[in-house]
Amino acid sequence: MYCKLCNEKGESSINLLGTNLCMDCFRAIANTPISHKKYDYYKELVKEILKEYIYQRTNLDPVK
Repeated sequence: MYCKLCNEKGESSINLLGTNLCMDCFRAIANTPISHKKYDYYKELVKEILKEYIYQRTNLDPVK
């Protein structure tokens, strides 16, 4: 599967709340210090992944 962040097809990947990420991108997100300039970018990316996950879960049973 292709990574949502870098659009590369990697051999090893991780499924983060239904979103496919390659291990390199996952490590970059997990190990970026708060003071790094890409921290806010990764933070917004994780927010979007979480929003999509919550949205999918709420639409599974629209009767409730």
